Amino acid sequence: MRLRRMLLLTAAAVMLAGCGDRNLVVKVDVLSFIDTASRGSDFGPIPALPGGLWTGEIPLIDDQHVSMLQGLSDAARIKSVTVSFGALLIDYDGAGEDTVRVYMSDEATAPRTTPPVLSLGMVMSPGVTDTLRALIGDDPRVTALFSAKQMRVSVTTSLRGPLLGNPLSGRFQLTGIDAVVIAGSKGF
Repeated sequence: MRLRRMLLLTAAAVMLAGCGDRNLVVKVDVLSFIDTASRGSDFGPIPALPGGLWTGEIPLIDDQHVSMLQGLSDAARIKSVTVSFGALLIDYDGAGEDTVRVYMSDEATAPRTTPPVLSLGMVMSPGVTDTLRALIGDDPRVTALFSAKQMRVSVTTSLRGPLLGNPLSGRFQLTGIDAVVIAGSKGF
């Protein structure tokens, strides 16, 4: 493991030295670290009630530990991180609303004890599949997390059923959580 870490540090240093602006750009597929079974969930039926029935926050990904690139922050300074989030919200029947939240935290902190790095509200219509796409860019909290060796991730959904009509039922499916990390020389 020590040899592997040394090779990674050496490779990062060589790449930084050879880059025009001395930047290293790394794409991290965060979703690939998440258990396949946790990437989607069916919901409903949520009955129609005056005012709509709220489900509260339901964890889809509950406190998943993600190992980052070992040693990258030792060889380079993380300049910026942009995270793209993608999901499908499939409404089988009934109308309603949903709020999707993404939480990220350091290794020592439970993700849902911190403010979400993303909160996205959606209105659902029967028989319609909505594609959710969002970018999280230049958030100092997220940049600091990608400098560490470990981070924790939670994704929740909070549904509100219809005021009247058919009960709400459907599926939430994550399609991507990707990060682009730009690192620069620490001044070798």
